[in-house]
Amino acid sequence: MMKSCLFNNSCFLQLLAVLVFGAGCSVQALASEEGMQLSSEKPARPVVEECMRCHDVKMYQTELKSSVHAFDKDKKVISCEQCHTFHFDSLTSYYARDEYYDKKIFPPGAFDRRKLQANARKAIRAEKCQACHKDLYKNIKDEPISEIGRLCHDAFLGKNGETRRTCAGCHINIAHLPEFDRSMPMNADFASRLKKNAAAGADKGGAKK
Repeated sequence: MMKSCLFNNSCFLQLLAVLVFGAGCSVQALASEEGMQLSSEKPARPVVEECMRCHDVKMYQTELKSSVHAFDKDKKVISCEQCHTFHFDSLTSYYARDEYYDKKIFPPGAFDRRKLQANARKAIRAEKCQACHKDLYKNIKDEPISEIGRLCHDAFLGKNGETRRTCAGCHINIAHLPEFDRSMPMNADFASRLKKNAAAGADKGGAKK
């Protein structure tokens, strides 16, 4: 009966679909498991070098150095993984291993930063922020935050209402500042520091951004 079924187009297509679907699920599960392992392990090479395979880290570092997050709570220079979670999976890890991923699949400048921005904010987990900002009712100077800030943090903690926003969903442009956000009034100080530091870098022979 199995033999006759295989020669029947309808049965054969159904069997093929089941086999393909099953194989796809197995590969996806394996990739997800490996991706989770990779994201939880510290890379053998320096973190910045790992990120540099796909991201323009030099540009992001320039912004970070001019931001209020240039240093962490211990007065040490902040590194990528202190805020961001690794998002390697088995496929990107394989291609990035020999620097093939960014140089041959995605040429420099191919990433649309405006499109990446929303995803990047969603990917910054609250616990990353809370590693330094343990008391959400005080600022970095150990001063009480504003009333509106307190109410927002109440909602974040589920004490008085609730919100779906993460820390980075409200606190935007506090570590990086793309060109298209520099004209916003709330970013005036950050943009000014960037401009001043870029001019200082140019005076020392560096590239002016």
